[in-house]
Amino acid sequence: MGCLPQARCRWWRYVVPFLFFVNFFLCPGLLFNYSILFVSLQDEFQSGSTLTGWLGSLSIALLCLLSPVSNLLHPKLSRRAVALVGMTVYCAGLFLTSLVPALGYAFVTYGVLTGVGGNLVVSASIGMTLDWFVTGNYSRAAAIGFTGSTCGMLSFSPLLTAAITRYGWRGALRLFSGGILAVGTLTGLLFAEPPTAEAEGQNDSVVKDTSQDHKNSADTEVAMQQIRAGGMEESGYSEVQGTESTDPDPLDLHDDDKDQGEVDKTEATEADDTSAPREEPVYVDTAISYGYLAMMKDPEQWLWSIGNLLAFLGVTFFNINFASFLDGLHFDDNQIASSIVIFASGELGGKVLISVVGDWLPFSYLYVLAGSTLLCTVTLGLLSIAKTYTAIAVLAVVSGFLRAGVYSTSLVVATELFHKTYGTSGSLTLFMFPVGVGTLASGLLSEQTRGHL
Repeated sequence: MGCLPQARCRWWRYVVPFLFFVNFFLCPGLLFNYSILFVSLQDEFQSGSTLTGWLGSLSIALLCLLSPVSNLLHPKLSRRAVALVGMTVYCAGLFLTSLVPALGYAFVTYGVLTGVGGNLVVSASIGMTLDWFVTGNYSRAAAIGFTGSTCGMLSFSPLLTAAITRYGWRGALRLFSGGILAVGTLTGLLFAEPPTAEAEGQNDSVVKDTSQDHKNSADTEVAMQQIRAGGMEESGYSEVQGTESTDPDPLDLHDDDKDQGEVDKTEATEADDTSAPREEPVYVDTAISYGYLAMMKDPEQWLWSIGNLLAFLGVTFFNINFASFLDGLHFDDNQIASSIVIFASGELGGKVLISVVGDWLPFSYLYVLAGSTLLCTVTLGLLSIAKTYTAIAVLAVVSGFLRAGVYSTSLVVATELFHKTYGTSGSLTLFMFPVGVGTLASGLLSEQTRGHL
């Protein structure tokens, strides 16, 4: 659905980051707390950490890995339809996971269904935000939206722990699936496509015509007041006409001069129309014309994809294995939950800082991404020697703050580098697909990571 009323379009763009925020709160926010569900699944099914970790890695990986496919649905359907279908599939996966008799079935219900549904919601939310803010302030809008996943991680961590303690992990999944479906459906119904330049031009012409009518009415009223003040004499009429009344005969124009003036005005108008730049619609996606095969031939996008893959290979540890790692240090449930909350608080602070700074940085966000990635590597190394709760808490808040620099700036950097060439779909693919591959590879290395840490 397009944003048709002009009054609505003027302020609706401020609602879009909020919708982005809510969807990321509901989908990635819960999936990023898989480390809490990890312990419950491992205890019930007596499965190894590698197999159990693969389940969470699969869902989070598909959250981004299917972006080349989901982005193809947006031009055929709409971002609203894609978001609603995705939210339904996501919640169905949560509910069906609560019914599985063995861990193998959860790979279909939790791993595939929640991953596919979450991918549809995430891609539609990011794409809609890019459509509305492609002309400016996109980094601030994206940072606000990405804050939703951190707030969701921060909120769902104690809620999921309390629900599992009271209702068991099966009852907790059923409870969350119903609530998320209700809120997510309402959010999806509010999705709207941005207006095109043609629609805005039509609305502006209506506003201009209305303003001209008001001006003519005001001039007529002033003239009538002056006529009443001067009477109906001929001299009064001359006063109203101003300077034109001083001409010998203002209505006696030569036909040749009149025709020549009209021709000059016509030629000037045609010249202005030809030289004036024509505005393109706000929503322009050139990725379809280029295609993914053309993207694969670009060496620059390969360098970007490999670097992004390696970055998320490390930071995904906190989504999959952080709780298991703390359990190996013999932390109790409250210490594990509080450590995750501390980590999420640090990440939230980093994202809020980025959203406040917005587009005011004097340098490219590429430098922020590179610096955050390098420092995250240092904190991961320090985690291997940390043994106490205090040391873990300090490293958790620092790691969360640095991971905000990775998550919040990756999409902005991909947009800066590739949007002019590959459009919205291409930018989303180059951001999300390497993240999915890195998350999937992180699941493969979960056993080795847990052993060394």
